[in-house]
Amino acid sequence: MEHHNFDAHPIPKDSKPLFINEPWLVDSSLQWRQEAEYDPAPLDDPDNIRVYVPLDLCKESILRRLSEVICRHGEASEKNEADYSYDVVMLISQIEICDQVWFARHMPKEGKHSVEAIELVREIVQKLEEIEVYDAETFPYSTIDKLKLEFIDTVRDQNEPMEYGGDWY
Repeated sequence: MEHHNFDAHPIPKDSKPLFINEPWLVDSSLQWRQEAEYDPAPLDDPDNIRVYVPLDLCKESILRRLSEVICRHGEASEKNEADYSYDVVMLISQIEICDQVWFARHMPKEGKHSVEAIELVREIVQKLEEIEVYDAETFPYSTIDKLKLEFIDTVRDQNEPMEYGGDWY
């Protein structure tokens, strides 16, 4: 799980908006830059205009976005599995952000994830398991396994760090 850097510390307990300087959350063309630890500062281009777009993160909006991704891509195939996976990884980042906020606001007595995130991930996994797979080799299987390992697997110690051996995709 990636921890995202919020502008406000500590995380506010109320519904004040949070600033997260991670433009790849709304611009998938920047995903490779995030993986390369790209500095999210505004570009130096003389014609650059930095725009901050509000993005509501809640269970309903994330599930709606997942439904849109599934409708757009359809069945998982070798041809679309990389794009499919990237789109789902962007949603996983949104879940991670929600989890950090929900955890800070509700401070569960045990475990390292919020109750809300675990519930949301259960629904996401269910929807991913319903995707028809044609000839895709890894997606959605590896994504489902990693989500289960990080959020759902109750066998392992919830305070142990996740060891899945790689990125989400």
